[in-house]
Amino acid sequence: MLPKTPNLPHATFSGVARINNVNLWYALFGPPIDSGRIPVLFLHGGKINSNWWGLQIKHVAEKGYPVIALDTRGHGRSSDDDTVSFSYDLFADDTAALLAYLKVPRASVTGWSDGANTALSLAMRYGDKIDRALIFGANYQPDQVNIEGMLAIPFLDDVKSRMKLEYEALSPHPGKFESFMAKMGLMQGALPNWNEQSFAQIRTRLEDPIHAPLMWIVDGASEEIIPRRVFREIRDMIPGSTQIVVRVGHFGPLQDPDAFNALLDRWLGENR
Repeated sequence: MLPKTPNLPHATFSGVARINNVNLWYALFGPPIDSGRIPVLFLHGGKINSNWWGLQIKHVAEKGYPVIALDTRGHGRSSDDDTVSFSYDLFADDTAALLAYLKVPRASVTGWSDGANTALSLAMRYGDKIDRALIFGANYQPDQVNIEGMLAIPFLDDVKSRMKLEYEALSPHPGKFESFMAKMGLMQGALPNWNEQSFAQIRTRLEDPIHAPLMWIVDGASEEIIPRRVFREIRDMIPGSTQIVVRVGHFGPLQDPDAFNALLDRWLGENR
């Protein structure tokens, strides 16, 4: 079974910022973002919202880190621009613009599934804004989704139901779920479309040990959706990156939050 979607902890602020012609919803937790510690930014998966990171946001904020949660455009509480197609680069543009809006020069970014793809795009195109990135459940080509494995997930119907119910409960345009899903399907059917040259845009620790982002490529030992080889290939295309295997599946942050929180502690505690 999949545990229920958690609630977000108490936020010190939540609201929207007008970014790239949409209202991006974000929330702040823990100490102020200008308290001296690098803020931790959580990017959620496709077709869901920031609540799914709720247990990890609570843990990291209680450890004394400023935390930023962001609902991707068109997802959760963020609005959409119907004239613009979704892409991971667009999501990364939104994220970089929000960091600039908040006057955050560098953040530690953890992404899950589609959020991990957005984090990879950020590292490729806005590497100076990232201190470290934890990439969980990413792919780099659209045909790398294990359809058979995904369809075999015993709680798949529950996931689909939550997507619809949570969209309708949170979205500023709750009647557009079907068009939102179609728009997501178009993106996920064509993107990401990266190769070795794409990943070469990420500044590596071998080139710049002081400023290059620390890259952790995280693989669930019982990952259902992305084949294990994909994580190794991403690691190999980012020299100096680290691959970590955690005894979880694609929905690990909900199914084993203690293991995932311990992973975040290690990631945030790694010294250069």
